Amino acid sequence: MEFKNKEILKLEKLKYDFFKGASHELKTPLASLKIILENMKYNIGKYKERDIYINECIEIVDSLTKNISQILSVHSIENLNNDEEYLKINDTLEDILKKYEILANQKKITVNNYILNENVYIGKTALKIILSNLISNAVKYTDVNGVINIGIANDWLYIENSYGNNKISNMDKIFDVKFDLNKENSNGLGLYIVSNILNNYNIEYKALQDEEFFIFKIKIFS
Repeated sequence: MEFKNKEILKLEKLKYDFFKGASHELKTPLASLKIILENMKYNIGKYKERDIYINECIEIVDSLTKNISQILSVHSIENLNNDEEYLKINDTLEDILKKYEILANQKKITVNNYILNENVYIGKTALKIILSNLISNAVKYTDVNGVINIGIANDWLYIENSYGNNKISNMDKIFDVKFDLNKENSNGLGLYIVSNILNNYNIEYKALQDEEFFIFKIKIFS
C-alpha cells in the first residue's frame, strides 16, 4: 500500500508538470489555426490557395486531437486507486483497435490480434490508458506496409511493431517524459504514462528491440 501511495503521488506530480508544459503546446497550434483561417477568409496573399491550406488546417486539428487525448489520459490517472479486477483483455483491446483502424489502413499496416480469452488483474481505466498509448505508438511508428502483432507468450502480453527506418537509437530514454507534443518523433507522455501506471499496480514490464520489431511486454500471470 505504501508503494502504491508513492506511485500515486508521483503520478499526481506528473499531472501537474504535464498540464503546466502542455498549456503552451496547445495554445501555439490554436493560434496558428486562427491566423490561417482568418487569412483564408479574407483571401490574403498565398492563403487564396484554399485547398492547400485546408489540408494544413486538418493536420493542425489532427495534432490537437492527439494532444487533447493525452491530456484526458493524464486526467484519468486520479481514478487509479484500489480498483483492480480480472478483465478480459480483448474487451478493451478490440474497441481501441477499431479507433485506430483508419490510421492503420492509411499506412497499409497489417494488425494481427492473437489474443483469445486471456485476463489481466488491473483497473479498467488503467488498462484502457495503457493499451491506448501502446497501440497509438505502434501505429505511429510502424513503417508503411508494416505489421503490428499482439498476443500472449509465456505469460507475457506483447505488442510488437515493425519499424523500418524508425529504429530507436537510445532505448534507455524511451520512458522519459517529453513535453514537446507537436514534435513528430516525440513519444509525448505515452510510454512514461504506461510505465508509471504499471509500476502503480506492481506489474512487471519490459521494452525490447530486435532487427525487425519494437516490442513492449507486460507480465499478466505471476
